[in-house]
This record gives sequence, C-alpha cells and structure tokens, in this order.
Amino acid sequence: MHVPEHFKLPDERLTELLATVRAGNLVTVHADGPLATFVPFHVEERASNRVLVTHLVRNNPQVRTPMTGTGMVILDVTDAYLSPLWYATNDELPNVPTWDYVTIHAWGPVTIDLAPEAALRAARALTDRMEAPEVLKRVGETKLGLMSRAIVGVEVAVERIEAKAKMSQNRHPDDIRSLIAELERSGPEEVVEYLREVSLPHAERRFGTIERLQARGRRVESHGTMASEE
Repeated sequence: MHVPEHFKLPDERLTELLATVRAGNLVTVHADGPLATFVPFHVEERASNRVLVTHLVRNNPQVRTPMTGTGMVILDVTDAYLSPLWYATNDELPNVPTWDYVTIHAWGPVTIDLAPEAALRAARALTDRMEAPEVLKRVGETKLGLMSRAIVGVEVAVERIEAKAKMSQNRHPDDIRSLIAELERSGPEEVVEYLREVSLPHAERRFGTIERLQARGRRVESHGTMASEE
C-alpha cells in the first residue's frame, strides 16, 4: 500500500481503532492462488506483540487448504465519497470528485487451531467485547460446545502493519470545514470525527506554515528591492 507521509495514520489513532472489534478480510495464499474471507477481528496484546484473533467455519477452503506464506488482514475502517461541490474553494478552483478512507493492512503468520476449545475461546472473547455476559449464559455451555465444533480458532501474529488515512489532509482548511458541514448531514460519523480531530488541525498547521514562509519571502524580496534602489 502506498502511504504518503501526510496520509499516514497517527500511531495513537491506530491504537484507538484496534481497541474495538473490526471486520475485515483475512487473505491467505495457497497453491492455487489467494483466498479471502470477511470476518470480525479483535486484537490481543501479548508480550508487546499484537495478535489478530478470529474464527472461521471448519469447512472453509482457507482452513482445509495448506497455506504457502504469510497471511494478510485488511481492515477498512470507514470511507466516504466527496463531491467537489462540497469544497469551499471549488468556485475559484474547480476540482474533481474523490474518495476519503481509513484502512489498516497487517501481515503475519496465520495459526489455525482445530480444537473446539480454541474455537470457543476465540468466539467467546469476541462476543465478550460486543455483548453482556448474559448473552452467552442464556445459550448454555453445552450448546456452545456443540456449536464450537463447526468452527476453528484463527490467529494472525502481526509482524508488520501499515495504516493509511486519506482524509483530505492536503486540502485547504476551508475545504475541510465545508466537508465537515456536509458530512454532518449525511455521514458517516467516523469520517466527520477524523476530519474534525485530525485532518483540520493538520491542514491548519500546514497552511499556516506555508503562509508564514510566503510572508517571509515577500519581506526578503521587498528588502532586496529597497537595497538595490539605494
């Protein structure tokens, strides 16, 4: 994934996003090509290492077919279409449509545990993050044990992770403010939140620096002209 520096997701934001359950694609490579399954993941911190945990149906080809390399997880956090008509500067500087998004790519070895206990542990940990304990208690351990035989526990030990937030950070602050106003009406909420909390402060600092440098250049040029006239 190509990640320009100004589109790099801040580390603290990445940690926040991974603290909640995220659905994405588990991509694995096999002798006859890649396979992918859309599943929910939660992150466990183990000895300072991140592990993405999920489960798959036992008869899924990703389970039954040997893997030939490292796995990849793609977590698409949020995205939104942006019309150029929403830019405050579009009357003076007509532009084209684009798409803002936040995505996380992680790579690492994939471990599949066929034991029903491992499958139940993975599924229970995921459910505990989304529901009150009473939800599984009502199902009962006997039924949960039977259901766990149909799935397998899957873990991806994260060795490398890249996160990209292409969220209009390169636009003028006035454009970002106008995007926020538009998307507050139509969503999604996560895009609005990122634009307000990350993109707008970044753009204000960036354009503030540009304006200061331009002003300094004008002063230098003015002093040079005066000196030559003398």
